Amino acid sequence: MRRHQAFGTLFLIAGLSACTATEINGRDARPTQPPAPADAASPPPQMASFSRLVGGEWQVTFASGESAFHAWHWGPGKYSLRMMAHSSDAVANPWAGEVMYWHPGRKEVRQLSMHGDIPGVGRGVGEGSMRFDGETAEGVLDLYQPRHLRKLGTRWVFDGPDRYHSTLLEDTGAGLKPMNEWNFVRITERPESRPATVEEATRELSKPLKAFEPLLDHIWEAKGEFQDDSAAGKAFDIQSTFEWVAALEVICARTIALGSEVEPVHVLDAYVYTHVKTGTVRCLALSNCGNVYEGDVTVLESGALQVELQGYEGDRVVQLVVHFDFENGRLHQRVWSIHGADRKLMLDCHHRTINRKKD
Repeated sequence: MRRHQAFGTLFLIAGLSACTATEINGRDARPTQPPAPADAASPPPQMASFSRLVGGEWQVTFASGESAFHAWHWGPGKYSLRMMAHSSDAVANPWAGEVMYWHPGRKEVRQLSMHGDIPGVGRGVGEGSMRFDGETAEGVLDLYQPRHLRKLGTRWVFDGPDRYHSTLLEDTGAGLKPMNEWNFVRITERPESRPATVEEATRELSKPLKAFEPLLDHIWEAKGEFQDDSAAGKAFDIQSTFEWVAALEVICARTIALGSEVEPVHVLDAYVYTHVKTGTVRCLALSNCGNVYEGDVTVLESGALQVELQGYEGDRVVQLVVHFDFENGRLHQRVWSIHGADRKLMLDCHHRTINRKKD
């Protein structure tokens, strides 16, 4: 159904915040460009301890002789990190992924983790938190798998800048107890991962995410002016791309703000996935000023799409409702802020594809 293409504009929600609006001030049309290097600025204090993870890749070698490689990269504004794990013996790569991000509402670094379909186990989605204390990092994670919920813990102990010892713990009823331990070493280069098979390379989106398929090979552009009081009349020019990570069954989106007088700015990362516990399609969107937006997507009886989001913008919590419609070959997006029974229009714009994304 073509109307479902409008899902993609959900990720332009970053433009709703005043701090992002200050980055979006150009209206010259031009192709998407890479944003400025992520290491051009220091991370915010909340994420400073996690900066040691970035750079090269972290290699772990198992008793079997096989190795895995974890690569961490900064998200927008360095308020988040994204990791993809590849293994030399995995059935599909990446076999696991993780996002760590500062949550202004919870006042802690949160985790969203995913692992691929394991025979006899299924796929998993984990939610938890992580914190550093000197050279030690500790985290707790609720891992949802089809059969049950697992209560896990993580402990990393660093030995200098390029080594750490990792302990995985699990609570099976008597508190967190060690399960496995590994040593990680930073490397600058690694052997190539096993090439994707034809089956992996052509793997279709899972049924709940099938509606996103038209978004994957395009660059989506939106131009217009904000209507919110904090940025009323300010022009924006935003372009978004989408990546289907088949092994993890997640769509990763990136939004770049363009401007005629500034370098492109990485303003948003978003992750769309089906939650194992609820079966709902979830979205986590992370902005370059540390704002976090979370919510579910539903299809109304009229066929319109509605997204109800809760946003955490500093100390403020906002409620947003987003509607999408397909009109004459373009995507029409409207966003309202909700205050009790009142609804105020914040954004009303259209989106178009400007060209097909090249590999």
